Amino acid sequence: MKLYLDHLLKDNARSFSISEAGYYHALNDFHYHPELELIYIIEGQGTLLMGDHFEQLQTGMMVMTGSNVPHMFKFERISYHNDLMKQGEIPIETKLLTLHFDPEVFGENFMGLPENKLLNGLLKDASKGFIINDECKSQVLEMMNRLITAPGYEHILLLLQLFNTIALGEEKQFITKPPDQTAYSKLDENRLTRIYLYTLNNFSRVIKLNEIAGIIHMVPNAFCRYFKMRTGKSYFEFLLEVRVRHACKLLKEKDYSIVVVCYESGFTNLSNFNRHFKLITGKTPLEYRKHFQE
Repeated sequence: MKLYLDHLLKDNARSFSISEAGYYHALNDFHYHPELELIYIIEGQGTLLMGDHFEQLQTGMMVMTGSNVPHMFKFERISYHNDLMKQGEIPIETKLLTLHFDPEVFGENFMGLPENKLLNGLLKDASKGFIINDECKSQVLEMMNRLITAPGYEHILLLLQLFNTIALGEEKQFITKPPDQTAYSKLDENRLTRIYLYTLNNFSRVIKLNEIAGIIHMVPNAFCRYFKMRTGKSYFEFLLEVRVRHACKLLKEKDYSIVVVCYESGFTNLSNFNRHFKLITGKTPLEYRKHFQE
């Protein structure tokens, strides 16, 4: 299979791209590219799928994605409803600050310098993708904003300072494992995008095997083999994870009863919900809610 690369457009005056926007450059598209990606969520919430794992996203999160790591961002679009307006709530919009940089720009000789040990370590860490949780996030955000208006002669210095600051951070929450660089073709990206989006839009109801297989025009047995080969897990293992992660979000953000959370997350049986929730999170739903309340 040929490696599919989605090269990002750059300004001729820069060796990188950085911008603040109300959208993601490849929204709802499972893709990858040679550029490192650093994204700060100014406003918004949604889901990140990276490799074969996913994370819930919210305002204030900062995520780094390494070169050629398959990923997909699906941000929630919340429109005005009468109930929201009566309660005086303002719907959440999406606003992102995104930096892209191709590490190949530095070249082998520069990267081989002993002074770049931290930078090489960061590139290795980024191949697993990670969320930046520690106090260095505010420093990184300040440097990202400076890069937008800084003169050209400061760009490389600021980039190196930014990357080394991230590398020195001690609280990285890793998301996935390093990707198999031969694993995905453009066809795979299209198929997985359709599977993931359909699942994220329909997980709250029963999804039958022939239904999801038909999304990519496969018979059920071939679909099961394909999904397991591409992701390392069965489709229904993935579906369970999506449902449990949604349940986690409801337990943290809403005052719903456990029964309501169960059915809102696509489970039809409370005992199955409790069992699968504990297998995936290590806690019962009640323990999970209590942990976040404390």
